[in-house]
Amino acid sequence: MTRPSGPDELQQSISGLCKRVEALAPGARTGVCLASADGAMLERAVFPSLPTSFEAAIRGIPIDSPYFGNCTAAMDGHRVITTEDFATEDRFDPRFVAHCLQHEIRSLQSRPIFAGNGRPLGTFVLGYGEPRAASGFDDALMRFAADAVTAMLQQHAV
Repeated sequence: MTRPSGPDELQQSISGLCKRVEALAPGARTGVCLASADGAMLERAVFPSLPTSFEAAIRGIPIDSPYFGNCTAAMDGHRVITTEDFATEDRFDPRFVAHCLQHEIRSLQSRPIFAGNGRPLGTFVLGYGEPRAASGFDDALMRFAADAVTAMLQQHAV
């Protein structure tokens, strides 16, 4: 893999990975949320199979409680966060829930990505258009994708 030299190259690499994961998980929509350098907010999002409006609406969201959505909860809590059905979700901001439903995402899992020092770098996200139990998400695929994004970010020196 060549070293990404800027934000556009990093975005292309992440988009390519997302497309490959989607090919392995039929019906899935994947993406990556990236934290700001200080770990205080979501600075960037890459969801190649969703309209850019999805990405734009989650940029600048604080990574602390009360949690706006899965990604902020996953990064702050250092654990995988799954929403099995946004139609019944009450843990997160109603605007995030409505945003996911508007983009035909009913279930979502966010796996946090961390630097070696524990600083949150972001999350790898896998979503589906129908409700799905946490056990219905492919754990090995999620781990692989999160590790691949971590490697990309390390190469990019994020």
